Amino acid sequence: MSTPEPAGREELQARLQAELEQTMAAGILLQQAVADRLGLNLADFKCLTALSGMDAATAGDVAASTGLTTGAATRMIDRLERGGWVRREQDPGDRRKVIVRPVPERMAQIGPLFAGMSQAWAQALAEYDEDQIAMMLDLFRRMRRVAGQQAAMIREGS
Repeated sequence: MSTPEPAGREELQARLQAELEQTMAAGILLQQAVADRLGLNLADFKCLTALSGMDAATAGDVAASTGLTTGAATRMIDRLERGGWVRREQDPGDRRKVIVRPVPERMAQIGPLFAGMSQAWAQALAEYDEDQIAMMLDLFRRMRRVAGQQAAMIREGS
């Protein structure tokens, strides 16, 4: 049996892009499973994911981080507040503003559902050195930025 020839750069890039697309699709399925377990729809769960990186946010911040209109973001916040996931507070600096804060006790329910994935990631990354992990980190940061830019262009009709 002959040894396959090494793939060229273009083929490797195409294979990497296909793998990334499938990885993103698998990630969405994982997030949907977590959302289902928590009794949330995927959009509301994604909102919680965005809020988990913030101490507090306005409805405008939620809209910007989810790609929703401010009206849709407000309805989402209403659902999450009814479910006990977030609470609204008056902004002490501007009484006209309402701040949305995640409820830590509810947010603590999310982490254990990702524990298996976190453990699997740690095992997979153990095979790579620090320079390789730093390169992957750079790649994922760039891809996240590109995805955001592309989503904005698509929404604008570009």
